[in-house]
Parts: sequence; structure tokens; C-alpha cells
Amino acid sequence: MIDIHSHILPAIDDGSPDLETSVKMAQIAVSEGITEMIATPHFIEKDKETDKNTIIQKVEELNRELAHRSIDLTILPGQEIFLTPGVPDLYDRGKLLTLCDGDKYLLVELPLMSIPLYALDVIHSLKLKGLNVILAHPERNIEIARNPGRLREFIKIGALVQVNSLTLFGVLGKNAKHTAENIINSGMAHFIATDCHTARTRSPRIKRIMKFLTEDAAKLLLKDNPSKVLKGKDIDSKLEAYDGKDIGFFKKLTVFIDSIKNAREVRHDF
Repeated sequence: MIDIHSHILPAIDDGSPDLETSVKMAQIAVSEGITEMIATPHFIEKDKETDKNTIIQKVEELNRELAHRSIDLTILPGQEIFLTPGVPDLYDRGKLLTLCDGDKYLLVELPLMSIPLYALDVIHSLKLKGLNVILAHPERNIEIARNPGRLREFIKIGALVQVNSLTLFGVLGKNAKHTAENIINSGMAHFIATDCHTARTRSPRIKRIMKFLTEDAAKLLLKDNPSKVLKGKDIDSKLEAYDGKDIGFFKKLTVFIDSIKNAREVRHDF
């Protein structure tokens, strides 16, 4: 599996605080079946403008350390960029780091409390520059939680959608979990990623997500689409390649029970 959203780099944002934590996170990721992970430290205009060359350097250093410890995980560079009106200009000025430094995919975070009036215009502007915008964990946005259909406005202009695995485990609350399920079951998700920050509560756990998905959906969201990001290939945002609506009652009941169990284990064991 490929994880396109993580905060595994040490001492650069609110993720891993040190190298040993990063190594533990990498070990967990490997145990979960993750082979490649994109490191996406936060970039917030005029607040936390993380230097992209620093990220690339830290990725190289962490890869050397993992190789030295025989941990079979490859880290790739990227950023999680907070959406502001200035994002297109920041990209033009060379301030932003695309996923895998490939000038193809940009991971963008919406504010949690609202959908800004400028959001669609900014994403459209980025699309005109040849960038594919991936919305990070929109299930955590209050307006989208109230009306998940709002996501279709973004998908229509070419945006892609990434859901957090721990959201589906119930770690980030019932509303976010319900919204994430709605997004996936409506065919609006293109990726599931960990958004891991620690080696404990928000560790890179993703394997159990297979219980929540049909085989086709798991392949698309955890392998095929993330692989296209790594290779710089396009993804059709409007293509609904799976449908969660055909999950029967007993499958749904199993998912509900597993989600409670997983949330407890994540909170207390990691």
C-alpha cells in the first residue's frame, strides 16, 4: 500500500517530534503493509511556511536511517498546504512542494470550520496551472459534515478527495466517521491515507480498513490511485470506479462493531 499523507518527518511540524518516533512510525507502517509513504509537513501561509528544500533534505536523511536499520519503507517528499487565496502565487514563486516533488499533485487542506468563498476559484486556478488538487480529509470540515454533497462542487472542477483511515476507525469522532463513510459510499473518495502524526494514537494504521471496503474499492483507494500519484499519472476525479452502496446489512454490522473495537485499540494500545 501507498500512504500519500503523513507527518513522519522529525521535528518539522506537529507530527513526529524526533528521529526515534519517526523510526517507530516507519516500523508500524511496514507492519501495516505500507511500502511507500509521502511525508507532507504542514505549510500555512504567513504562519508556518516550511521550506521545501528542508523537507527534501529531511526525507533523504530519514531514508538513509531507515535503510541503515533495514526498515523497508521509502519516504517521498510533499506538503499539506492550508488553502488560502495566495496558494497559486506561492506555487508560481516556487514556495510549495508538490507530492513526490513531481509538479503534478498538490495536497490541500480546507479550514475545519468552513468552506471559504474563494476555495473553488483557487482550486480552479491551480488546475489551470496543470496541477491536480487533492483535498486532505474533507470529512473533518464542518460544512461538508453537514452536507457531504458539497464535495461534488470540488470534484466537478477536477479536485480529488482523500479520507483519513483513522477517521473510519472512529478516532476523530462520530460525525467525521459518518461523513467519511458517506463520502466513500457515494463514490466521492479517491484515496485513503493515514495522516499519521505519532507512533501511538495517530499512528500509520491502515490495514484494518480492508474490512470497511469492497475489494475493488480497497484496490482503487489504497493502491491504484496512490500509485498514479507516485508515477505522475492523471486521475479522473469524476470517475466513480466503485460503489459502497451494495454492502449488505451484515457487512455493515461487522463494520460498525469493528469500528468500535478499532477506536478503543487505537486510543489505548498505540
